[in-house]
Amino acid sequence: MVSSVSLALSVVLAAQPASPEGPAPAPATDSASLTAPAPASARPPEPRWRGTGLLATAGVFGGIGLGANLGRVIVASRLCRGASYDPESQDYSALDDCAFGGAALGILAPIGLLSNTAAFAFAAGGSSMRGRWDAHRTAFAGERQQRAGLQIGLGAGLLTAGIITYLGVRIGSFADALGFATCNDRHPVIDMTGGELGDDGNIPEFTGCMGRRMGGYLAGIGIGQTMSVVGVGLLTHGAVYRRDLKLMHYITRNQIRLQPTLSFNYAGLTLSGRF
Repeated sequence: MVSSVSLALSVVLAAQPASPEGPAPAPATDSASLTAPAPASARPPEPRWRGTGLLATAGVFGGIGLGANLGRVIVASRLCRGASYDPESQDYSALDDCAFGGAALGILAPIGLLSNTAAFAFAAGGSSMRGRWDAHRTAFAGERQQRAGLQIGLGAGLLTAGIITYLGVRIGSFADALGFATCNDRHPVIDMTGGELGDDGNIPEFTGCMGRRMGGYLAGIGIGQTMSVVGVGLLTHGAVYRRDLKLMHYITRNQIRLQPTLSFNYAGLTLSGRF
């Protein structure tokens, strides 16, 4: 049955005619017919973009974010390592190193966060394009079908674990003030009740504890961000690949076509196929 609508779109549904003697016998389903390529006219055009540029950009930003987070861990582990206090002269040493380390952490923190955020977005967009292109290659170029379910499961697991790790470490680090509360309890240097300074002789032990705990927190934050970037890429690619592969098989099986229709008093599109 063919139907047309004169409002810029006409849809033609080409149904198989029924045999006057009864229903037609089912077509043969041997291996040759199942693997026969679809007519070229029934194939949708190959996607123009493969997502290579976006994925490469995601890799660049991800590398910058990973490097920034690694730098934060190194700086934090060495922060104020040489700081000491001389009770006789009442003089503190190596405070300049603490200042430089704190400034480095303040610079690297936004670099790591913004870079990984950009990598997350580019990985999702590039993987979506790549999944669409891979689906077309599998459907029409004879490439081996990929394990979309494995990609989806692994990507969802990494993404979930990354988000949980990131949020958990963030909350824990804020509650612990990046290790200050715990280290001050173990090696008190400041009276948190508002009294006088504690034992300044604990400064070396305190700074060593702070370096370990702060480095651990920052390492967890970096790991969570990296896992999220990789996870969203795998999840997006697998989901788009599986969806588009099913859609392309449906299109070729029903020989669906979308063609422009022009006349003196009409312009529109014609959708035809077997349903």
